[in-house]
Amino acid sequence: MMISQLGELELINRIMDKRDKLLDNLESEIFASYRDDAALQVNNDIYTVLSSDMLIEHTHFPRGMTYYQMGQKIVTVNVSDILAMNATPESIIISMALPPQMDVESFDSMVDGILSKCIEYNVSLIGGDINENTEIVLSATSTGQVNRDVKLQNGICERNIIAITGNLGSPAAALDLINNPDNNLDQDKCDNIISSILEPDLPIDTARLLRRYPKIVNTMTDITDGLARELGNIKSHNSDNTGFVIYEDKIPYDPYIEVVANTYNKSLYEYLLHFGEEFELLLILDEVEYNKHMDKLSDIYIIGYVTSDNSIKIIDKNNKIHSIQQRGYEHLRKD
Repeated sequence: MMISQLGELELINRIMDKRDKLLDNLESEIFASYRDDAALQVNNDIYTVLSSDMLIEHTHFPRGMTYYQMGQKIVTVNVSDILAMNATPESIIISMALPPQMDVESFDSMVDGILSKCIEYNVSLIGGDINENTEIVLSATSTGQVNRDVKLQNGICERNIIAITGNLGSPAAALDLINNPDNNLDQDKCDNIISSILEPDLPIDTARLLRRYPKIVNTMTDITDGLARELGNIKSHNSDNTGFVIYEDKIPYDPYIEVVANTYNKSLYEYLLHFGEEFELLLILDEVEYNKHMDKLSDIYIIGYVTSDNSIKIIDKNNKIHSIQQRGYEHLRKD
């Protein structure tokens, strides 16, 4: 059966029926609002954080990505922005544009993917919309809450330290593997790399720990458009002379992506610095506060420090210094 045989209202009801089974301990007014025109959210004198993201099939869903994984990804990319504000994620609204020939089994699988990540990240699916389109488009708005410990991209200082929460580069390598499957590489290692782009995950536990010790972090953002681009964005929010130095040998990555890079005549730096899609956190830390709690922060990798020389540089494994171009993925740009 195709989803066009059910129509928008029945599809929405299928989502809400699945979602309602996961809800408990809600005030009756709040629960009722989830099936009304808009959803209510209690706010007790703290910041409500909101962010939105859109995923389009031909741009964001690589070949081989299942409907379940598509559903997972729309939640992951939206919750990532909430974590990047040092906020606790709470809810998400997801709208879908779907081709009418899509079958109901695929639709249900996508919804199950959405709900699986809602459970994992402890967020509630509180609404959305469905429309018709020639390809799948998923658009979501996520919300969270944070007190005065919200982390914006300004306020960093010289000699602050730069850190990330996990491996970089694998999604870039994964896309090359997906688009060029005929190779003589180790398939198990390739599959592990490919999973990074098909099933991205978030550093939920690390983010929760950072919320417990907010003085550690001066600034944070999520790495969606490449480390170089994100460092450039932070630089633009601070004084004109703000700069960064990072060390190649401090950046964590799956060593097999070097093999992949060589296979496809790519630079390792292209993978590590200019692609993105890792959804790890990029952190600018207060060194004194970090040292107080570093024994609890084993999943944080120190990769460099803040300078005052108005540049972004990387020191390679041979101790040579290179300037980093502030580029990464950007929609609607062809250069």
